[in-house]
Amino acid sequence: MFITTWKDIAVTESKLLTEQKEKAVLLSDRIKHGIMVLMLENRWRELQAMMESLVRNSPELKELRIFHPETGIMVASSDPRDIGKQIYKEDLERFRADKGNAPFLIKKGEHTYASTLNSIQNLPACHKCHGFEKKILGVIDIEVSVEAVYQAIREFKRKHLMNAMVGTVLISGAFLFVVGILIGRPINAMISVIKKIEGGDPTVRMNINKKDELGQLAQSFNRMVESLEAAKKQIEEHHRQQVQKAAKLASLGELASGIAHEIKNPLAGISGAIQILAADFPPNDPKREITDEMQNQVKRLDQAVRDLLLYARPTPPQMSPNNINYILEKTLFFIRQVAAKGNTEIDTEFGKDLPETMLDAAQIQQVFLNLSINAIQAMPDGGNLKISTALKKSKELSGIVLGNDNNEEEWLEVKFEDTGVGISPEDMKKIFNPFFTKKVKGTGIGLSISQRIVEEHGGMITVKSQFGKGSAFTVFLPVKKQITPQGAVTG
Repeated sequence: MFITTWKDIAVTESKLLTEQKEKAVLLSDRIKHGIMVLMLENRWRELQAMMESLVRNSPELKELRIFHPETGIMVASSDPRDIGKQIYKEDLERFRADKGNAPFLIKKGEHTYASTLNSIQNLPACHKCHGFEKKILGVIDIEVSVEAVYQAIREFKRKHLMNAMVGTVLISGAFLFVVGILIGRPINAMISVIKKIEGGDPTVRMNINKKDELGQLAQSFNRMVESLEAAKKQIEEHHRQQVQKAAKLASLGELASGIAHEIKNPLAGISGAIQILAADFPPNDPKREITDEMQNQVKRLDQAVRDLLLYARPTPPQMSPNNINYILEKTLFFIRQVAAKGNTEIDTEFGKDLPETMLDAAQIQQVFLNLSINAIQAMPDGGNLKISTALKKSKELSGIVLGNDNNEEEWLEVKFEDTGVGISPEDMKKIFNPFFTKKVKGTGIGLSISQRIVEEHGGMITVKSQFGKGSAFTVFLPVKKQITPQGAVTG
């Protein structure tokens, strides 16, 4: 609206100024005609009085002058004091530029005038007094005030701008009122529903029966809330099942622990009795082979009971500063003997200057023993086991370990790579399940215990395997340098 009003004002202002300039041209022509009559009637002595009278009686005509076309000296003026003086420089330059009697605006001080220059031609009737050498006898210069026009323009602007402001206020008020009804109320209703959902009531829905964008938004929001409610129910159901499963596992753990204790004591007696019986048979006696096999089976059963007790009643880790490479060296002292029997070569590539970290050395050594023995057993015909360590930053392990937001957090990486039979895709999903095993020997609980130990240290185990070509088990342990008074390990 303001743009339209401003355009109207500009157009009106241009028209009014054009009319005033045209009025100056018409007035100049009338004055020129009157001067020509006086000169032809030889009444030129009345010229000065006529010019003064015209200016005095016309509210718009402010100045009237006649100047010499060559010198610019004023030969007649409505103000007698100007006679003999030089005409304004701008007027003389405009005349010499031969722009005819085209009107123009000129500003003098604080006032603006519509002015025009009108030449008095040396007509044949004038030759008897002025001769015929000169083409122009003089130039009429008049100035018509445009103050009345500017006053009218100011009043026009005031009225139109006031009308525009009133119209804008009314239109804006109407627009806001309509927006409040069509948009504000539905949005407030949406906000109310959202607050109820935030308050824990997922059953509320947006009731906006419209086919516009707000209606589509409400429908999409309702579908999203329904999806969230369904997901929440699934999570709650899964959590309930997990709680039940945990309770069952706890009960089974207690039961398994009790049974293991009940089995462990008789096993000691059975083992002792077998040793007494074996002592009565010479080394080459077939019965001695039977007692030796019985003793092996008792030892296997005793180991299974030990694993079961360890799994059912885990020991909390006893943290202290340790070097991971030193723990691996102690582990390799035992592993190399097992590897030599299985025709397995062990290569090591330990990182230098690895920092000490807070961990339970005995438990971590158990993890390394389990992973090393599993790798050797995965190569029944011999092969190569490579054990390496390195220091990594969280930003290097993006998508592998679940560190905090600090990309500079440090992790110890311990990798066990074998060239064994590998793990099938079906078995990859089960390898950390308790008692899952495909080996003749063993209880299938070693990997499960290893995973739990590593997780209790704040780390994790990852597995990559290609069936028929080998596997790589990688242990990630965060570098922790001290223990807080509450017992939590910090970096």
